[in-house]
Amino acid sequence: MNVTTYGDHAENAARALNALIQVDDIPVDAEAVDQLLHCREAIGNALRQRLYDVGQQSSFPPDDHLPAKRPKLKLGDLDQHLATLVDNIAFALPCLPLDENRPHAEALSPASSDKTVELWRSAAIEMLSASHALSAAAEQPWTTEPGAGWWVMRDIATSLEALVVLDARLDEVGLLNSHHRPSFFMGIDEKRMVLSQAARVATWHATTASPDEATPRPIRTASATLVRPVALVSEPGDIARAQGRLARFLRPMHAHDAFYDGSPEITADAARQITASQLFLCDAFARAADRNTGISGFSGFFADRAEVLAALQPRIAHLVDVRDHPEPNMRRLWQQAELTTAVTRMLDHDGDLRLGPTQMLELARTTHAATQNLGKALRREVLRTNTNLVDANPRYEGGPRRVARRSPLETTLTDLVNMPSPSEPATRFAHSLQRMALQQSLSLTPIVSARTPSPFPVARPATFGAPQF
Repeated sequence: MNVTTYGDHAENAARALNALIQVDDIPVDAEAVDQLLHCREAIGNALRQRLYDVGQQSSFPPDDHLPAKRPKLKLGDLDQHLATLVDNIAFALPCLPLDENRPHAEALSPASSDKTVELWRSAAIEMLSASHALSAAAEQPWTTEPGAGWWVMRDIATSLEALVVLDARLDEVGLLNSHHRPSFFMGIDEKRMVLSQAARVATWHATTASPDEATPRPIRTASATLVRPVALVSEPGDIARAQGRLARFLRPMHAHDAFYDGSPEITADAARQITASQLFLCDAFARAADRNTGISGFSGFFADRAEVLAALQPRIAHLVDVRDHPEPNMRRLWQQAELTTAVTRMLDHDGDLRLGPTQMLELARTTHAATQNLGKALRREVLRTNTNLVDANPRYEGGPRRVARRSPLETTLTDLVNMPSPSEPATRFAHSLQRMALQQSLSLTPIVSARTPSPFPVARPATFGAPQF
């Protein structure tokens, strides 16, 4: 099952808005017109919700939830106020009276036989879904990082300009006459100037397309909690936290630690169990990353780690404990069993692990910590003077022997410890073809005006210093 991202919804919404701009057709049936107006209301609400989530509308104005009237538009330092101007334009859109409003599910659920209304309905559904994906995302870097915030603001400005153009057509035939209209200082030409400039500036400053990978966070169940001492895993987003907890359990103690008593760092059975389980997990993570283009860069990271774990597995097959010591930290076995069982259950149920780029990066970091600590603990144990682990390979003459330095086992453990930590992938820009097409269509759509503006500048009056003709 694939989760639709914000970018997918935004592309579909842009395709529908672009078709509406080019069709320029308005239904005449009263029921179709009513559904069209409610779909338009849903689009406006979706854009206002997106602005609210970005952070531009942290508190509503006291009067009718509409912005205060401004004296006039000032072009000085315009780019610094673009986000605020876009916000004011969105909250000054004509709105249906409160007594005529209906829930969005009721207005959008029936499909329409009218092609224009169906385009409005499709645009409204996709716009609401896109805004929901941003609102309910587990990670929201666009609220703190300007580069990601501009990416969202570009979509808002382009969609809002499309809605302004479509509103002008609806207003021309009187379909917005009964709407509540706030007094606002901008005309349609000024609104389009601000919105087109906002989209242009956003294109300059949007340095990451991470919002396009945003997906709604699944509803967490009561079991998705940290039950001491093990972090339970009920959804893919819990795996990284559980891996991080396992990494803490595997962290070896140093001789100068106050609680170090010379006990073994890890037993042979625990080393084999955790190595086999981490090999299984790294293979699963690599396949999940490879199937998703947004996180495919992590596939090689997990595959390389799985390769080293696969080389380590046969070399610890004959390790035995010299003294019958219990496992020094049973929590690591419990946590590893919880991880393996949960991932197996998810793969059997869904067939895949649905993880976003931020979640996959965190999972790579915690997996690196867990496997590195496993290598450190096992390497310290086999090399220390009073080790409790020996190699009981039946091919050895004279019985079990200590693991020597520079042996294949010690070399493989060193490779596991020294594997590089994951680095944040380079910014990948999405192919926003439909949004680019919508922006291009808006550039070619003239302002609805009673008269054509003059392309000729006003003649300058002659002054004392003007040249004589």
